[in-house]
Amino acid sequence: MPYARRVQRVGSGTLTVSLPRRWVEKTGLKPGDVVSIVELSDSALKLETAPTKQPQHTVFTLDVSKVKDSKLLSRLLIGAYLQGFEEINIIGGEGIPEDMQQAVTATVDVLPGVEIVEHSFRKIVIQSFLDPSRFPVHSIIKRIQVMLTMGINNLSEALRDAKTEQLQEISRMETKIDELYFLCIRQIFFSVKREVWGEEAADPYITAIGDRLVVRALEEIADSLKLASDETFKLIEKELPKPVVNKLVKLLESIQVVFGKTMKAFLSLDIQLANEVIDTATQQYGEDMAFNDVFPQNLHDVTLTISLRNFVYNIVNIARNCKMIAEVTINRFVRMPSKMITVEKV
Repeated sequence: MPYARRVQRVGSGTLTVSLPRRWVEKTGLKPGDVVSIVELSDSALKLETAPTKQPQHTVFTLDVSKVKDSKLLSRLLIGAYLQGFEEINIIGGEGIPEDMQQAVTATVDVLPGVEIVEHSFRKIVIQSFLDPSRFPVHSIIKRIQVMLTMGINNLSEALRDAKTEQLQEISRMETKIDELYFLCIRQIFFSVKREVWGEEAADPYITAIGDRLVVRALEEIADSLKLASDETFKLIEKELPKPVVNKLVKLLESIQVVFGKTMKAFLSLDIQLANEVIDTATQQYGEDMAFNDVFPQNLHDVTLTISLRNFVYNIVNIARNCKMIAEVTINRFVRMPSKMITVEKV
C-alpha cells in the first residue's frame, strides 16, 4: 500500500523521510541497521532491509537430441550466453554427436569469459567466469571505437604502401570485435535486469535499446572494414594506378573523420556534432551516391571494377551506420534535461 510522507530537512543539506511504523515492525528493522537504497527508473527508489543480493546462479540446459542442425545449436548457445546464464549444459541421452561437439567448441571459442569445464560423451558443461561489474557497456564501446579507428588506419596504409600485412591485422580485429560485441550485448541484458545504469539513464530499457543499436552498428562497421580489406587484397594484386589509390585513400580519410565525429558525439551527447554527421552521411553517402561519382567510367577491367565497387559499397555502409549512431545520440539527448530542453510530467 502507498504511504504519504513529508520530506524534512535535517541539518544544512540533508533531507529525510520517516519510515512507516507497520512496515518497520513487519521487517524487524531497528535503529543502527543498514539498509540499501537502489535507484530505479521513473524517479523511483527501492529500499531493501538487507544488503543487495548477488545474482542467482542461473543454469541453461539444452537437450541436443532435439536439435538437428549444428548451426542452430551454435545460435542457441550464443543466445543463452547473451541472456546471461552462468552455466550452460549440453546433454544427450544417447551421446552428443561429433559435429555437435565441434559446434559447441567453436562457439565457446568466440564467447568471452566462458570455458568448457566438463566434456563427456553425454554432457558438456560451459561455465561463465565473467564479473559483470568489471565490464561497463560504455567501456566496451570505447574499446571497440579504438580498434575500429586503428582498422581504418591500417586499411589506408595497406592501400598507400601496397602491403598486405596491415590487412591481416584487420581480420584479427574483426574477430576480436565480434567477441566484444557478444560481451557487450550480454552486459546490456545484465544491466537491464539489475537496472544499474544509474542517474544518467531516465529509463534503463530505452537506454538499453539505444546501446543495442549502437553496438550493432559498430559490429556492422567492423564487418564492412573486413569486407573492404578482402577487396583490398585483390586491388593490391592489380597494382592500381596512383590516382585510383589516392582516391581510395581520400575516401578512407573522409570516413575516418565521420566516424571520429560520430563517436565523439555519442560519448559526449554533442547534438550539434551528431547533426553534422547525419547531414554528411545523407548528402555525401546517401542512396543516390553513384560509383561513377568516385571513379571514372573508363575502367575496362571487369574484375577490377567489381572489386572497386565492393570496396566503395562497404565504405558507404560505414557512413550509414555512423548515421544510425548519430540518430541514437539525438534521441538520447532529447530525454535528458539540459539548458536547451526541459522534461516534465504533467
